[in-house]
Amino acid sequence: MKIAIIDDLLECRNEIHVCLRRFFSEHYDDGSPCVTEFSSGEDFLSSFQKAAYDLIFIDQYMQGRSGIDTARQIRQRDNFVTLVFITTSRDHAIESYQVRAGGYVLKPFSYADFEQAMLQLGIARLRNARFICVQDEKILLREIFWCDMDGHYVQIHTHRRGILRFRVSFGAVADKLLDYPQFLTCYKGCIVNLDHVERIDDLDFLLTNGERVLFSKRDRKKIESDYHTYLFQKAREEELL
Repeated sequence: MKIAIIDDLLECRNEIHVCLRRFFSEHYDDGSPCVTEFSSGEDFLSSFQKAAYDLIFIDQYMQGRSGIDTARQIRQRDNFVTLVFITTSRDHAIESYQVRAGGYVLKPFSYADFEQAMLQLGIARLRNARFICVQDEKILLREIFWCDMDGHYVQIHTHRRGILRFRVSFGAVADKLLDYPQFLTCYKGCIVNLDHVERIDDLDFLLTNGERVLFSKRDRKKIESDYHTYLFQKAREEELL
């Protein structure tokens, strides 16, 4: 999961970061989230692109551009990312509603306060809403069975939309997918979504749609180990949630 923290106070950014690490270790056994910190709304917006983050924490009161104004600018580029305001009051509740904020964390806050706010977000639902953008095409991660190459084209095999073809480098798509633990490289130029694997056979994955995806014989032990590790982590995560 990719998370941004926008706060002009270093100690506040550190506090949120510590709470995030603890929360994910206790509730979301999916590895540590990838967290990027920004000291101002201007700093964040200068490099922000849609679909770059799953969750953004925004300090309401910052020097320079305010949290609400930063959120408005975010919404002009990304309608789906979840926003959580870090604030000393709820005075701007109406404005936060207008930018579809997912939650509030009131300063000063304890870990219990932070935990409650995160649980109310529904992290499992947030995970199901994740998507990637390829040439401005949005594709939900849960829709992807597997991904491979056909000449100069990348093919993304999906549940409802069939095979989507893009004339882009495979590496560009792989960089997006491999940020998420459910995606595993089978061999050079092929990635499978482990959430759609029915079982692993001798040298291939049997997918839930009946297709078979081969994997490298040389890497068989590592692939089998990675697959079973993911199944364990996923089962434990479901128990924790």
